[in-house]
Amino acid sequence: MTVKIMEMEVKIDFFFILLILISLMAGLWYELIAAIMALGFHEIGHIAAAQSLGLRVDRIEILPFGGRIKIVNLDEATPEAEMLTVLAGPMVNFAVSIVLSYFLLNQGETILRTVKNFIHYQLIIGFFNMLPALPLDGGRVFVLWLRQYMNYISAIRIAAKITKILALVMFLFAAVGLSKGRFFFNFVIAGFFLWSYAFKEEKEAPLAFLKNIARKKEMLFKKGFLPLELLVAVESATAKQLLYKFDPHKYYIVCLLDRNMKIKNHLTETEIFDKIVQEGLDIRLRDLI
Repeated sequence: MTVKIMEMEVKIDFFFILLILISLMAGLWYELIAAIMALGFHEIGHIAAAQSLGLRVDRIEILPFGGRIKIVNLDEATPEAEMLTVLAGPMVNFAVSIVLSYFLLNQGETILRTVKNFIHYQLIIGFFNMLPALPLDGGRVFVLWLRQYMNYISAIRIAAKITKILALVMFLFAAVGLSKGRFFFNFVIAGFFLWSYAFKEEKEAPLAFLKNIARKKEMLFKKGFLPLELLVAVESATAKQLLYKFDPHKYYIVCLLDRNMKIKNHLTETEIFDKIVQEGLDIRLRDLI
């Protein structure tokens, strides 16, 4: 379900709607309000951080245990700015918890129980989103860290595998609870949520990567410059092997080596990408000359 709020597109995830329905059927009205407020603070943190760093948010996706924002000019953001935006959501949850805890010091028993519940959900949303699982904030930070050592697609695939493992752990907790006569529906929903999004992120990673690469020309002319990276490759390597090494924030020149390790030719990233569009990803580099 998608609605428009103040020129911003808000998409409500199916799992979030399902969680609301289950909570209402179980009579957990108060808990539901506390959870929605925690999610609200979480998203405000992301949006405020993005805007303060000059990033434009045009879409919010409300997920069961957090949210995801779409930033129009993300390709212009530095890794540091992207990481700060990602971490801002959980940090706001933790900050609200601290403020509410301070408020509790001189309050009566009734207010004490009420505010404790709100603190409880702020901490749940904050800590859950710090898990290294996609599409959670911790998973995004994990991918940003992995990208320092490998290409984007490999980073997404590793994060997706860890996400699936965490989903299985949640299913296991739910099964153990069921064997003891308790049904932890939150673990079941969280497990299905993480598993489905891990599969989706892994499947869409190559296309998302190619879109980022395709937008590089636009980003170059908008910024006026890009850092240059030099790569060396043998002629028998495929264009796909090389392409997946490219960083969307750098421009590449590739030196082709023959069997005697001598430079045979140079190819720019643009030349390689244009040829891939015509011939496909499996073309050999020697056929690009």
